[in-house]
Amino acid sequence: MLDIMDTYDHDDAYHRFGKNENYHNSSVLLNQFPKKMQSQLSHRMSASDPCRVCGFDKNTGRNFGVITCSTCKAFFRRNGRTGSALPPCRFGGHCPVNERTRRQCPTCRLAKCFAVGMQKDLIRTDEERAARLQLVKANRLQRQEKLLTGPAPVSGEKHGRRILHDLSALNLLSVDKFSSPLSSNDWIQITNVRSAYDHFCLQPILQADEQREEYLSGQPIKCRLKEHTFMNVLTVRLSSIVAFFRATIPAFSMDMNSSDRAWLVRTNIHYLLLFSSSDVFNSNDNLVHFDPRFACHAVYAHVYGQDILVRAEQLIRKLHHLIGLDPAISKLIQIILFLSPCLVTNYNSDFHYQPSEKTIYHINQAQEQYIHLLWSYLAYRYGEFEGQKLLINLIGQIMEHQNFGADADRLLLERQPFANLVYTMLTTFSLN
Repeated sequence: MLDIMDTYDHDDAYHRFGKNENYHNSSVLLNQFPKKMQSQLSHRMSASDPCRVCGFDKNTGRNFGVITCSTCKAFFRRNGRTGSALPPCRFGGHCPVNERTRRQCPTCRLAKCFAVGMQKDLIRTDEERAARLQLVKANRLQRQEKLLTGPAPVSGEKHGRRILHDLSALNLLSVDKFSSPLSSNDWIQITNVRSAYDHFCLQPILQADEQREEYLSGQPIKCRLKEHTFMNVLTVRLSSIVAFFRATIPAFSMDMNSSDRAWLVRTNIHYLLLFSSSDVFNSNDNLVHFDPRFACHAVYAHVYGQDILVRAEQLIRKLHHLIGLDPAISKLIQIILFLSPCLVTNYNSDFHYQPSEKTIYHINQAQEQYIHLLWSYLAYRYGEFEGQKLLINLIGQIMEHQNFGADADRLLLERQPFANLVYTMLTTFSLN
């Protein structure tokens, strides 16, 4: 039965039903099945079907009610409500719409969108999109809270690949200091770190990614490869991470002079990008932000090459497997790594700056505070034995990230001239 549906010709259906028909199903054949079976079949089709509008073989899931690629998704978002403003078709409304011709006649393309079942009522206004971002943020925080305050698992119960010890409900104002390695001040600090990360780092990155995807999906490949596209991506990510550190690390935001801050950012910040990518991965339906289904994939592949992207995705997925949706671990590790006198394994002496011993001492002191906070959190969440195992695995993961960062740096220096420009920005970036 699915073989029949896979060979269904939407172009033929489009012409047989005409553009003025009230045609709102993704497939005519689905009308022959009960509603429950329609839902099951639609779900099974969604994993690997081509775009129902242009036939492109890489879809981004169900958009506005129909499986489409990112380009047709963005086209319908722009024109679904205002289609009457498009110029009339010069060929009587019978233009073929496929991957090669989809940009030639927007009127026929929009008609094809409606013919395969895309629904303009599902297009969000700017206000609705902003409200949805807030809802996504609230739901994410709620899921994270459940990790800490939800029903305690039975002692020894399997959770992923780790065994969780009994977790009592947490109250930041009344944590029993005699039974918990974390004080009430520790819990307040962890909560502040999580909130600051969502506000200053994760939300700006997600919002910028969504806006950029919508813009790029309507552009031809050659326009996606322009330097400013990738530099804008990089600037948002670096700026957001640094803003998070400024909001959460007093030793960085208040106790250092501008030269020391710039030195710390330049030597460490770009080695933390995989950790922030893991957080984006968790919020992006377990897809990396440079997935081939996204329009921005082309520019990432242009800068780094496919081999580095494959390796980066493997590391992001390993980190996700290790800590999953835990609301605090990734954030605390990023702070600890950032407060390293020199995180890079291939330090470039051309920076011509070395902080004083007093600055290094204060950086190490601040780092020790967050190391203690992380260990206390792991011991509380997982018990001392499992916490130690997890910490050892995290250290191994960090070393893999450092090796990856060094290899990525060398590759950027070899790929002239655009990649070299990216490397220069990574190693000279500063908000000062």
